[in-house]
Amino acid sequence: MKRILVLFLVLMVASSVYAFEAGTKTVGGWIGYDSYKIDKDADAVSTITFAPWIGYFFMDNILAEVGIGYSSTNSDAMDDPITSFNLELGGAYFFNNIYAGAGFAMASINAGDEEWSGNYLGFGVGYLYGIAENIYLDVGFGYEMGLGEYGGDGEGIDNEESGFEFGAGIDIFFK
Repeated sequence: MKRILVLFLVLMVASSVYAFEAGTKTVGGWIGYDSYKIDKDADAVSTITFAPWIGYFFMDNILAEVGIGYSSTNSDAMDDPITSFNLELGGAYFFNNIYAGAGFAMASINAGDEEWSGNYLGFGVGYLYGIAENIYLDVGFGYEMGLGEYGGDGEGIDNEESGFEFGAGIDIFFK
């Protein structure tokens, strides 16, 4: 196990030679798998997410981004599948090809005849693996938690959602 970890770290450092300069733009997106709980006592459910985004490096290695997200959740325990549309604002700091970031999302959620909205705070880390000039495979994972109370049909109910996500996608960088 130690050898695999050392090899992984060496490969990450060896391929981390690109610094993202101020003024660089990015377009990308990923498909993710989430496991989340509606509250601390609930069983975890699985979600598939599709999330495209655009970003701009306003300082060297510091990215601001905006994105949209669509997710779909279904399980035997649910009467109706849950779909969610998100508007996401975030930022990330890049150290070569490794990044860490945080973001805020506003979601509109539909579960059959019920609709509600919620706000979320997320944190994540990832790695960009170069596959062609300025084109990267983006692999990462993160944690998301609900903020405040739900709106709509869930008004007055605390948003206690939390979950982990793993995702992969493609990012394109250009000046």
